[in-house]
Amino acid sequence: MKSAFLKRFAVIAAGALSLVLCAGLTACSGINDSWEVKGGGFLKYSINGEDEIQQELDRDDVEIPYIRNRHHLLVIKIPAGRSARNDQLKITVYSPKLGKDNNIVQGETWLQFEGVPKAYITGDSNYVHIDQKDDTKWTATINLHFEDCRQGKCNANRAPIHFKGRMHYWIAEDDR
Repeated sequence: MKSAFLKRFAVIAAGALSLVLCAGLTACSGINDSWEVKGGGFLKYSINGEDEIQQELDRDDVEIPYIRNRHHLLVIKIPAGRSARNDQLKITVYSPKLGKDNNIVQGETWLQFEGVPKAYITGDSNYVHIDQKDDTKWTATINLHFEDCRQGKCNANRAPIHFKGRMHYWIAEDDR
């Protein structure tokens, strides 16, 4: 009788142990799916001070100088169809410096609302201020003014569109 009880207890204990191990492995299954490992991040921004939007950035949406390329450019992109507002964006900074208000590359920085022409930078108070720049993570504050092209054509007589944002981007482990 004792041996039947011990066999039954061993089977139940083995099943419980298997369940605990499976639960533990399942809980850790996505641990290497984070931005810190695979690369990517997010851009939180507002347009003309309206509601803040958080846009995820994939690994290929941000080009860090000399990481998987051979140029001096920081490029931040929001591709068509991926933004919550169907906006597209490209920001280009030549030779970005830490702790400075970096200038934008004219003609290579633009914003596009769905179905309207690209709006390019206007004015002289446009910058990307980089406050973290290392082999793991880049962060920046973005302050840009674009032409107003929302009515199907650009109009210099309208007030510019103010794009203000904050970017966090983690460099993929494979790129470090």
